Amino acid sequence: MIRNSLKKWLLGCSLLAGVTYTVIYACSDIGDWGYYYLSNFTPEAYVDKSYSPLFYSGDIFYTGYDGDFTGRFNDAIVTEWDGYLNGKIKKEDIAYFIANDSASTELLNLYQVAVNKKKLTFPDRKIDLKNKKVKDFLEFMYYARQIEKHTTISYDYWDYDNRTIPQVAPELIRTVEQKFEQTQDAFLKNRYWFQTMKAYFYSNSKPKTIAFFEKTQNSVPKNTLYYRGLSYVAGCYYKQQNYVKANYFYAVVFDKCPALRQTTAYNFHPQEQSDFNASLQLAQHTDEKTALWALLGYYADEQKAIAEIYKLNPKSEHLEYLLTRLVNKEEIRLNDDEFRTIPEYKKKINEKLNKEMVALVDKIADESQTAKPYLWNSAAGYLNIFKGDYKRAAKLFDKAESQAPKSELSDRQFRLLKLINTISTTTKMNAKSEAALLKELKWLYLELPKEENELAYFRYNKAKEWSARYIASLYASQKNGVMAELFLRDKTYYHKPESQEAMKAFLSKSNKSEWEQMAVKLYNVTLSDIYDYQGVISAYNNKIDQAITYMEQSERSNDSLWGNPFNGKIKDCNDCDHAAYQKVKYTKLSFLQKIKEMQDKLAKGEDVYSNNLLLGNAFYNMTYYGNARAFYDDVIMAQWGNYIDEFYQPILLSTALANAYYKKAFAAATNPEQKARCMYMMAKCERNDFYSRRYHTTDTYYRQAEVSFLAWDGFQKLKSDYSNTQYYKEVIKECGYFRKYLGME
Repeated sequence: MIRNSLKKWLLGCSLLAGVTYTVIYACSDIGDWGYYYLSNFTPEAYVDKSYSPLFYSGDIFYTGYDGDFTGRFNDAIVTEWDGYLNGKIKKEDIAYFIANDSASTELLNLYQVAVNKKKLTFPDRKIDLKNKKVKDFLEFMYYARQIEKHTTISYDYWDYDNRTIPQVAPELIRTVEQKFEQTQDAFLKNRYWFQTMKAYFYSNSKPKTIAFFEKTQNSVPKNTLYYRGLSYVAGCYYKQQNYVKANYFYAVVFDKCPALRQTTAYNFHPQEQSDFNASLQLAQHTDEKTALWALLGYYADEQKAIAEIYKLNPKSEHLEYLLTRLVNKEEIRLNDDEFRTIPEYKKKINEKLNKEMVALVDKIADESQTAKPYLWNSAAGYLNIFKGDYKRAAKLFDKAESQAPKSELSDRQFRLLKLINTISTTTKMNAKSEAALLKELKWLYLELPKEENELAYFRYNKAKEWSARYIASLYASQKNGVMAELFLRDKTYYHKPESQEAMKAFLSKSNKSEWEQMAVKLYNVTLSDIYDYQGVISAYNNKIDQAITYMEQSERSNDSLWGNPFNGKIKDCNDCDHAAYQKVKYTKLSFLQKIKEMQDKLAKGEDVYSNNLLLGNAFYNMTYYGNARAFYDDVIMAQWGNYIDEFYQPILLSTALANAYYKKAFAAATNPEQKARCMYMMAKCERNDFYSRRYHTTDTYYRQAEVSFLAWDGFQKLKSDYSNTQYYKEVIKECGYFRKYLGME
């Protein structure tokens, strides 16, 4: 069980193990917060905060890299010293001396003043330096600061040349050990004990950490300092590759010192099943056994660990975080597929569901012996939704809600789970189902996003996506394309003119129901967007009058084009065209109106060469290769990057219209310079058609094809017929492909 399950972890960031408090910067990716959007079950609603790093995540830890090695205990330490000093030093000064690195020099001066009668060189903090407890504090801090220098060194793990860690000197170890042995003050004795443990651990005598612990463990209280010291013992055994004892001691610390749960979980390192079994044999009582299973469950098998811990101690709090991991992993696994029909969805869920796991959670929930029965009832209810037992799920949620302590996060969790159950029971969208869902869906879709900053870790985004897909699937099965589209965008919906008109008619309705109004608020396409889309598509079909009519009804008609769309340059450079001075700044609408003006002139036989050439440029620049990509920039077409969807490839990649106008311009040209220009522009169209076939319409776009250049027909004619023109010289100067064709490169 262990070897296969742990393999992926042990190959990763395991080199930190045994160096419990040294700060390094390898393996420090933050937690995968994407799981916030893939889950409906919020562990923070139920489980103690100390377990939060161990919640399910795609990274090793849910809360990210464990970097607070030196500060995690500061508040407790300050409070304890404040109680000990009883007002002899202000609490804020104690906090400064303990937690602030810049306090070292002042502390040294105060120590010398109090102990060695030196002169005070810092502003007087009104501290009674003659008071014994004050002197004891300053003396302790003097030695603790010296040891701390060796425990908080930062280095880049991968920098092999600059990562030497200076060890604590033997003389310093002897001094603090003597302080531990000689002091009669229990408070100080406890702290000097821990400083001795720390000093040994960060010295060249690391194994002596174990010997010192074994000699003294019965003389110190089982408090936080004790378990911090025990973690050093575990680290020593880890260094010796004695994983049996290391894992056992890490498990004890995991159980008794919540602040170190992330650290101990990280260092827990069973190599074989026999290692783990041997660690279990060392366990002296139930708590230690449950802790071992809790750690193994984190790495290997939550379900097995839950079953074993439940047999040992049904009220163990370790069960709680393991259950949330189990549920989160299962819900994400089950919901990783998109679906289009509800029968398809439920069939897949039923086939994939871990029914043995559901049975285990059901059993524990029904027996009601755990410390938080509401957590188990919630989890069982949620899993029973996937199982299809919606009545049982509803009963479990009601029971859990009646048992759970009241909190805003808990209330929201129950409300969400109940909503998911209600949606799952819905088999048809009609007035009855809409009325049943309206209030809760408005909460999910419209109210929760406004409160996102107040929600802490509440997970609801997956429910938003899933519920919309579920409802859209029902509408689609009922042939209600408009409502299906409103709940779940289909990139093919607007491919059909009848769908465009159906959505326009719906969005234009003045008497929408409350349900329909909610659906419209979810939808990111407006009536204006549809008119814009229809105008753009009409333009690519050279139906300019129709395009203008549509565009005039769109709020996007005044969107600016970034470059002059009537320019036809030798070298395509969109950024250059966008940056160039533009005497006339065209919008989508004024661009179409200018095209119509030129087409009207052509119909009258006016300026045949110039108008055809400019129209060729206009239709060229409207393509993916031109400077007017902003013309087709809209939320419906959504073709902003290098990849062009198959449906839009014939529209955005084709230079047929541009080429047709260039041919007409060539026919109307009156001199070689004009003809040379037209010939080159036709060569560009020929080149782009080659690119489209070679790269965009095949799977070789992101790979180097065997051919990226051809001697296009336009190049050959330009060379053979127009080599005496000035334009020919300009092409040689600016076009690397043409120079390559000529053999000049």
